[in-house]
Amino acid sequence: MKKLVLVTVCLVMMAGMVFAQGSAEPKVASAAKYPDGDVSFIVPNGAGGGNDLTTRALIPSLQRSFGVNVIPLNQGESKGAVAAQNVMSAKPDGRTFYFNSQTLILMPYGGMPSIDLDQFQPVAQVVEDTGVIYVKADSPYQTIQQLLTAMKSNTLKMGHNGNGALWHLASLQLAKATGANFRYIAYTSGGTQMLTALAAGEVDLCIVNAAEGRSMVDSGLVKPLASLGETRTDVFTIPTLVEVGVDYIFPVWRGVFTKTGASEEILAQIDKAFKAAAESPEFVEYAKNNGLPIRYRDHKEFSAFIEKEKKVYADLMGSL
Repeated sequence: MKKLVLVTVCLVMMAGMVFAQGSAEPKVASAAKYPDGDVSFIVPNGAGGGNDLTTRALIPSLQRSFGVNVIPLNQGESKGAVAAQNVMSAKPDGRTFYFNSQTLILMPYGGMPSIDLDQFQPVAQVVEDTGVIYVKADSPYQTIQQLLTAMKSNTLKMGHNGNGALWHLASLQLAKATGANFRYIAYTSGGTQMLTALAAGEVDLCIVNAAEGRSMVDSGLVKPLASLGETRTDVFTIPTLVEVGVDYIFPVWRGVFTKTGASEEILAQIDKAFKAAAESPEFVEYAKNNGLPIRYRDHKEFSAFIEKEKKVYADLMGSL
């Protein structure tokens, strides 16, 4: 009888151990099988803008790394608020990516207090570029010197991408650096809409990056006059503002986020995929052709950087 009881106890213990091991398997498998379905890549702008073009240049390599479809979703409605809300409501499984720049950090200051930055897990920075000042191709201001003179004596119409958004902030700082007094007109769908309005004569100038403006420059619709970078862009033969005596630069980082809550194991797999994408031949060629200096940071480096950026822009917005 005692032997029977002892055998029974041993069997129960063994079953418990097997059950415990089995219950731990889904957690390991979920990371091992990542991603277990197609991936969404949300762009908070319309098609053809800088964020959209950069996202699409990353996708071929990401699809090779992940072995699933990576689907770009353009969601520029409500100044990008729809896209941000969709990230915040997504599952924390690393299968929803979101591409943005400083614009994300500025959203709570631009009439979107519901945007909770803590819900966005930084994944990877991929490039760091800057803005370019554009005018209409047949503008009376054909050089940056002519434009700067006009800015000091006239109230020019400045197109931007929404109050508190990236290019709005850039134009506000430009006005401060030059003593200009702009009349601001918002085009909340992003750079393509701004440049279209510029070509139509609705505004006198706007600031957009080189990648977004290149096709319209090539088409003879708009003209670049100067960049806001520390060094000249490779895309256009134009000076920097610093070269013409304006002490102002405006670096722009661009990177990828996902919904907060993905495991470190999944984030490590995402790191490998985005590093490979940033180094892929198609992305390197895209970045070269569009004057975008590649600047890769993994999720840990990018997270630390974003925390510093939050403080920088909190101070900056508080001073405006």
